Amino acid sequence: MEKEYLTKLVEVEQRSKSNMKRLDDVEAEVKENRELTVAVKEIATEMKHLREEQTDMNKRLKIIEEKPMKEYENTRHDIKKQIISFVLGIILMFLAFKLGLGKFL
Repeated sequence: MEKEYLTKLVEVEQRSKSNMKRLDDVEAEVKENRELTVAVKEIATEMKHLREEQTDMNKRLKIIEEKPMKEYENTRHDIKKQIISFVLGIILMFLAFKLGLGKFL
């Protein structure tokens, strides 16, 4: 009977060593997974920051690209105003001479 207990004790001890080794392996994997999770979180945070910067740069680039077009449209508008003013001036001067106001000049 003592031999049975001794055999059982040896088996339990071997199983205990095996379980401890497995637990050590699991602990190592858990640690690696934790480190991987932290790294992924840092990458996600960095990607979010980069996306925000890119959005901001796209807005600024759009403003820069639109500036020449706005200047062109403003210049076109100013030229139209000057042509209309010139034509109206000629018409008004013509009317003034027709009405006999030329003798007052």
